[in-house]
Amino acid sequence: MKKIFLYLLKRHSSTEAKRQEIYKQLWDKVCDEYNEQTLPGNVYNMNIEVLMSNPFFIKCCKENDNEYLKMLKAGLSNSFDESVQFVKNEKI
Repeated sequence: MKKIFLYLLKRHSSTEAKRQEIYKQLWDKVCDEYNEQTLPGNVYNMNIEVLMSNPFFIKCCKENDNEYLKMLKAGLSNSFDESVQFVKNEKI
């Protein structure tokens, strides 16, 4: 069953719009799991889960690659600001 799910997930995640649809479903599950948490707290929790599932992030952490970790941290801050502008401009 897991193999079928992962196969379908891979096929359904080929575009940004489709991945956003998947992220919305994941958001619902984060809110279900951390139902005592505030909505901003769940954004925080979801961000942690996304980072913890990223192979490059895991590799940098395990290898104590502080240079890349600093780059990622700065990039994530910039991507937050960019995302705000995308949402405002696209009226998502």
